[in-house]
Amino acid sequence: MEKIMEKNLRLRILTCIVGIPVVVGGIFLFQDYNFIFFSILAIAFAFLGSIEMSRMLFKGKTIPLAVIAPALPLLQYLQGIQQWPEEIMDLFFMILLLAVFSVEIIAGAKDDFRDSLPRAAKSCLLVIYPSYFITFIIRILSLDGITAYSIVTFMILVFSNDIFAYVLGRLFGKNNKGILKASPKKSIAGFVGGFLCCIGMSVALFALFGNNLPALEITWQIILGAAMSISANIGDLIESVFKRSAGVKDSGNIIPGRGGVLDSMDSLISAAPIFFILLSVGL
Repeated sequence: MEKIMEKNLRLRILTCIVGIPVVVGGIFLFQDYNFIFFSILAIAFAFLGSIEMSRMLFKGKTIPLAVIAPALPLLQYLQGIQQWPEEIMDLFFMILLLAVFSVEIIAGAKDDFRDSLPRAAKSCLLVIYPSYFITFIIRILSLDGITAYSIVTFMILVFSNDIFAYVLGRLFGKNNKGILKASPKKSIAGFVGGFLCCIGMSVALFALFGNNLPALEITWQIILGAAMSISANIGDLIESVFKRSAGVKDSGNIIPGRGGVLDSMDSLISAAPIFFILLSVGL
């Protein structure tokens, strides 16, 4: 068991060493081309994550909706480039949900509609998570004053919360673990440490990259850091809940040492809508 854990840790470190420079480099290199590298990556992750989510929800099955739902972030990207009306996204989102209802009206008759409610609920969740959430990663690109530094700041805030929570939890959380059954290894020290460090990181990044980031007052910088920490933790914890409910250890196995796409992106996915909304309001 220890050898397996050590191997996974090495793979995880190697993935980070290789993956992070590639992603950050691609963001800066293609920022003048409508952030096409970052957008393609987000859309690809929406597609892969949707398949993983479908398999967790429907006992290993990839239903057609899992392939259709990732069109949401793709449409969001095209909407930004082509300057289509924003209502186009809302229309497609509602069409997907109404399609789910329509299918159940017909297909539900097979079991006399006994399982219609859970089936419809799972399908609606598949539309929303991760695909609809990932549209907010694309929407961030449309905000005024957004540069490659803004995208990297978003990623640093989310990952710094995870890293500091892990490190401080290991150092000071031995006697305050198990506060949440969804993730028994999480500790109060980790949550508090990650929260405070994320706020500090937000203020520091805006001080360091101020000329390359949207103009936010110090109050909004603090609010942003706090909100990123809370939403990132919720994303991490709900992913644990989903996996426990599905009876799986990882959402997939596509990323060496980290499992599936959802295992790696859960915090980013849940934090993206909050980052977008707070920047929109703060600006």
